[in-house]
Amino acid sequence: MADFDDIYYIRLIKDGHIDAFAHIVRRYERMVFTIVGKIVYRRAEVEDIVQDIFIKVFQSLDKFREESEFTTWLYRIAYNTAISELRKRKHEFTPIADNFANIPNDDITGAIDEAGTEDKLRYMDMVLKMMPPDDALLITMYYLNNHSIKDISLITGNSETNVKVKLHRIRKFMNFEINKLINQ
Repeated sequence: MADFDDIYYIRLIKDGHIDAFAHIVRRYERMVFTIVGKIVYRRAEVEDIVQDIFIKVFQSLDKFREESEFTTWLYRIAYNTAISELRKRKHEFTPIADNFANIPNDDITGAIDEAGTEDKLRYMDMVLKMMPPDDALLITMYYLNNHSIKDISLITGNSETNVKVKLHRIRKFMNFEINKLINQ
């Protein structure tokens, strides 16, 4: 069977062939699960939120105007839904302090360069779990999912400049925290 693009399935769904939505779910459920999993850590909650996201997507398909990539539109719904659910549950996170912007880069890279790859990955995972979920998701979108600054801006609703500044501060925070872990 030929692998049709998203627009093909979206138009089928809009024309009343709702069974075509299964193709959209199959194609993107892993991506949506990953997004939500970076924001909410309990698997049962993640599964519930992912289901809610696909319900919202299905109910809102008529609002998708095909002016942007479907994945960007879907990613934004997933991001906003997960953040909204997190806020409803009143999890408390401390935002990354602006004072990391004042730390010179030379002070935060030292020990990281000497650590092995496995150690770096383990420390990075530990630091990602310390971070507010939306900051962890920014790093994940940019470095692991290779989204552009422009895409991240569209998904999060932040300006491109704001995304760049946040990524810079998050990197400094991560470097600082990883160095602390290495030097313990």
